[in-house]
Amino acid sequence: MSKKIKVMLGAICCLALAQPAFAQQRALPAGALFLSGYQATCGPVETVVSPIHDIAESWGSWIFISPRLFLLPRAQQLFWYTHECAHHIFGPSETVADCWAVRQGKIQGWLDPGELKHLLEIVRGLPGDAAHAGGQVRAESLRRCYNE
Repeated sequence: MSKKIKVMLGAICCLALAQPAFAQQRALPAGALFLSGYQATCGPVETVVSPIHDIAESWGSWIFISPRLFLLPRAQQLFWYTHECAHHIFGPSETVADCWAVRQGKIQGWLDPGELKHLLEIVRGLPGDAAHAGGQVRAESLRRCYNE
């Protein structure tokens, strides 16, 4: 069995075992969230693991993440969390949050060109809405920010 398959099975098993804890919201104090072994922090902002519709959202003074986030590849977990953290720092602009998240990923080393390619493939398929540009436009913006 390949290492990648073992890691994915381990993540699925751990998530399955922890599923009852995710049935309700679970608040984590600032600094207590680990995503793929990486301590994900956003200053004093607490994280709530909750079965929300989206993969991650910022509400009030918290970052809410879906248990589904833990099933994504490491770079995508960190991108979506960092994107939500950016809203706490810079405000509601989705473009600013996207740009800051990819730049942080590049600086911190968890978003290399290969991982960026995978992220852009996902983003291209996302529909736009009142706050978010359509997937193609959003992906191009992310690529530009990464390359700046």
